[in-house]
Amino acid sequence: MYTEATEVHGKWPVEFQFRPARGDHRNLLVVFSSVGSKYGFGNALDSVQCNILRIRDHFDGAASYYVARDMDFSVSDSIQALIESFMERLGTSRDQVTLLGASKGGSAALYYGVKYGFKNIVASTPQYFLGSYSHGHGQLGDAVLGEGQSAENVATMDAVMKDLLGGESDFDRNVYVVSSPGDYQYEQEVKHYLPALRRYENFNFLFVDSPTVRRHDEVVRQGLPSILSIVYALTEGAAPRWGDVRIGPDPEDPEKAGKYLAELRNEDTAVAVLARAAFVDDHARLSGHAFLPGVPREGEADEVKRLVLERQGETWAFPLESTKEIRLYRDYFDQYFCEYAEGGFSTGEGVTFESLPLGTFEASICVSSPDEKIERRTRLIAQKIVDIRRSMGDSELIVKGNKNGVKLTKRSIVGSDTDGVRFSLKNSWKRDRTVHAEGVFFLPGRNAEKKNHAMYYLVLQGRRGCFSFPLEAKKNVGATRPHVTSGDVGTYHWGYFTTPGTTGIDVSAVPAGRYRMSVSMSAGGSLFTKRAGSVVLGKAD
Repeated sequence: MYTEATEVHGKWPVEFQFRPARGDHRNLLVVFSSVGSKYGFGNALDSVQCNILRIRDHFDGAASYYVARDMDFSVSDSIQALIESFMERLGTSRDQVTLLGASKGGSAALYYGVKYGFKNIVASTPQYFLGSYSHGHGQLGDAVLGEGQSAENVATMDAVMKDLLGGESDFDRNVYVVSSPGDYQYEQEVKHYLPALRRYENFNFLFVDSPTVRRHDEVVRQGLPSILSIVYALTEGAAPRWGDVRIGPDPEDPEKAGKYLAELRNEDTAVAVLARAAFVDDHARLSGHAFLPGVPREGEADEVKRLVLERQGETWAFPLESTKEIRLYRDYFDQYFCEYAEGGFSTGEGVTFESLPLGTFEASICVSSPDEKIERRTRLIAQKIVDIRRSMGDSELIVKGNKNGVKLTKRSIVGSDTDGVRFSLKNSWKRDRTVHAEGVFFLPGRNAEKKNHAMYYLVLQGRRGCFSFPLEAKKNVGATRPHVTSGDVGTYHWGYFTTPGTTGIDVSAVPAGRYRMSVSMSAGGSLFTKRAGSVVLGKAD
């Protein structure tokens, strides 16, 4: 378990996470983060046994490359003071410390290792020209180089690693650098390190060569087993001597690859995976991966995709848009590289499901290739558990899914009125064409301890139709506690509904007339509805 804290050393407060060693593993692993990550390597280091200190690159609200904030190089002195503070607390020497980082963090590992005399350095895809890389790189440019990002400051930062390595005198270090020909930064950044780094007595260069490495951030993912094996060894006091090694499979044989992928294309298979589900403008937006595996012998072919909903042998079909996905070649790798660049799908703006009757529907996707005269339909599954729901006029639409399948349910927005729930309308009002309602609503025995424990809807029923609007859950312990019976140990703090922001709902689209007002609560597989009075709506202006 990591403890997160901030300590001030010198001029700068330094934010960090620390996890003590498990058992008798006394070395210290210091981790620097890459651009866009708060703490480096996420949970990939869970199996490392030694003490771990992860330092955040966040000084005066922005990043510093762990080197300079607004060209103030005192940042590194504060960070080094924190590291030395932990070394003193743990009783570790410099030779018992390993520095680890990727990308920006890799540059930092090399910088601190050389500048402050640490022996063990593991750097994946480090940048060499810190100024040029920072320049124009989002907020990193102004944060490191200062406002305006002057050419002079760029040149100063570009010279940092060159000057540091050029002045090196202690070559008794264990240095490990990881890169890949699939990463454009090998040519742009990493190779400029190599002449100076090869002077170290134990320099090791790991070249990750795989067709699934096509982007900068994929080097660590593909090379992680090797990186971890080095970290395991260094933090136990052993320094591997690998030299220059190539990591990855043998180069693909184009003829064998083409044959295999063509045979795969001819198999009666298709992929249909729901990756994202959300409501946008009150319409369900479903997206994910859908394609025919493999490649036809004639080369790439266009695919047409449809979402198919089935109930009791009857089907409803909806067109899907093909979308670009950048990593399907990695997620669906099968013997040989295949990009599947257009392998994504999305329901798009035209799919509303308003034409569906009430009921529960099994979801599948039909993928066809007109040029190949192929059409295959396969069950849609979800990468992770999905449960989203939203009101839709007189109905509620629910999308639920897991690895076994995806179902859409459309049911009446008006559910059962039962005495088994706790309901109390605390406040309601109408001002012109704005309606508000709030109060207690929960089901005893089903915890309401989080905001998403249920969905609440305001329902207006009248001669002109049935109209519904999403409400939101609000934490209100004072209001819910009196409705909890003695002996009930459930938590119902969020069992309180209100209009979004407690500002009311615009009902201008509802025709004028008298409406019965209700509140519905959708939780699990049930829908409960309670009367909340009535409201008269005049003609909209």
